[in-house]
Amino acid sequence: MTDISPAEPDSTPATVTVDLAGPAHGGSVLGRLGEDAGDRAGQVVFVRGALPGETGARVLLDPGTGKKRYLTGRVEGPDAVAGPSPHRTAPACPAAAAGAGCCDLDYVDQEGSAAWKHDVVVDQFTRIGHVDLTAVPVTTRSLRPFTGYRTRVRLGVDSEGRAGLRISGSHSTVPVERAVCAQWAPGLADGLAEELGGLTLTPGAEVCVAVGDDGRRSAVELTKPAAKRRTTRGRRDRRPSAPHRRIVRRVLTGPGTVTHTVNAVTWTVPVEAFWQAHLQAPAFYSDWITATLSAAAPDVPEQATAWDLYGGAGVFAAALTEALPGAQVACVDVASSATTAGRDALEGRPVSFIAGDVAASFGKLDTLTGTEPRNPFAVVLDPPRTGAGRKILTEVTTRAPEHILHIGCDPATAARDAADLCAAGYRPESVVVADAFGLTHHVEVLVHYVRDVAPGDR
Repeated sequence: MTDISPAEPDSTPATVTVDLAGPAHGGSVLGRLGEDAGDRAGQVVFVRGALPGETGARVLLDPGTGKKRYLTGRVEGPDAVAGPSPHRTAPACPAAAAGAGCCDLDYVDQEGSAAWKHDVVVDQFTRIGHVDLTAVPVTTRSLRPFTGYRTRVRLGVDSEGRAGLRISGSHSTVPVERAVCAQWAPGLADGLAEELGGLTLTPGAEVCVAVGDDGRRSAVELTKPAAKRRTTRGRRDRRPSAPHRRIVRRVLTGPGTVTHTVNAVTWTVPVEAFWQAHLQAPAFYSDWITATLSAAAPDVPEQATAWDLYGGAGVFAAALTEALPGAQVACVDVASSATTAGRDALEGRPVSFIAGDVAASFGKLDTLTGTEPRNPFAVVLDPPRTGAGRKILTEVTTRAPEHILHIGCDPATAARDAADLCAAGYRPESVVVADAFGLTHHVEVLVHYVRDVAPGDR
């Protein structure tokens, strides 16, 4: 079904009416123009604000989109869909309604969100990774609560000194005094506007707010000082690059740290340090690691080693010590306050923290238990959104661990990592699609890889 409005200049969006198919990575749904669109028939439309399977959706195309090989646009409004999905709900986030770039899928219920993300993951692994998951157990888990789950947030400070959520594609913000995000846990949101409103904040700074498991909230301000001009006769002014400009940290409220407990281990973490956003995510991922590897316990060799790469505060390193009793565990990440917190929390456990870039740390990892290189029995990979990448995965697979547990926060890069792992002789044993970011298109992909080696080759 296609109904195209009269031709208009490229600077003015056109309106089309389309039926929607499946979801696309990034929060859009795929549609195509029908035969009545003339020479544009069959053209792909990526539609924001839509849901899979909806029909008769009036879509406002983005300006200039007709010049591209595909079209982009957004549903005109909640009443602009003739055949809405049963999973469509009223928008849930006041901040997103005010323009903040936080909750791009706040119009879909929990069941629909989980189904959306399952389909996206399978599609990305098939198209990008060329990995067929048909015969692989793929489980979808929606972490609860679906709203009010986020325990930490980073806010921008506008020119008037007001903290707020950033508007997508803009340097502007939606002040917290105007609206807060539906993702925020009550302990993070309640009274925050009044608390920050009584402070003098630095324009252009970033305000990090976190709440611990005990309900105590703390906030810090991070400011990057303006670069000083250095003038030299006959040369242009030069400014030092960003990495050499020291960030100034100022505690605004509370002690500047929060505490989190995962499976009887307690971490005291600086507010700005990395920690999983969903209050249930650290325990959920840790339990997945423990359950997955515990099933392999009879095959664990004596004096086994295990690696937690991109390990931060060592939450997954702690899970490895539970799953592989007696194993020596290495946790690798760049030196940070999270690393320091991990050392304190895991003191007395067989965990060594290696501060540095993962790519440069394999020599230290090889000799973790002595001077002779020892291959790891299991490796946990929790890379950044860009993925681990071929170089890192080659280093890992060359050492032939029996198990690789990959936790990806982007399905496209997780699929690329999957392709490299499969090419190196590994196969996915199981996949968990974790909806740990309700109201958004973001998804975590937990994959257990095992060596695909014939018995005669062992």
